[in-house]
Amino acid sequence: MANTYSTNPIVLDDFSVAIDLCSSCGWLGGSQFKVVSIEWQTPTSTAHTALITDAASGNVVFSEQCTTANQSIIKYYNTWLQNIYIAASGVGSGSIVITLE
Repeated sequence: MANTYSTNPIVLDDFSVAIDLCSSCGWLGGSQFKVVSIEWQTPTSTAHTALITDAASGNVVFSEQCTTANQSIIKYYNTWLQNIYIAASGVGSGSIVITLE
């Protein structure tokens, strides 16, 4: 599959290159968006991690390690963020689903 930026929720499943959500969605730099939740769907191995920040080398937004293979992890935020950034290979497996308000 390919990353889907034009829907809500946003679905990311290709982590071969870095993802800068503002840039990928065509939003102006500094635009804020309200994140309702971030879900890491079906990571396949307990050795896998997912790290999401608000910028390259920025503040951590989501940092999880898979504890049970194929079990999703969801975090609820209901907060405004400047950006979502995932480094290349920043998610070991599965997909990231970001629900916006």
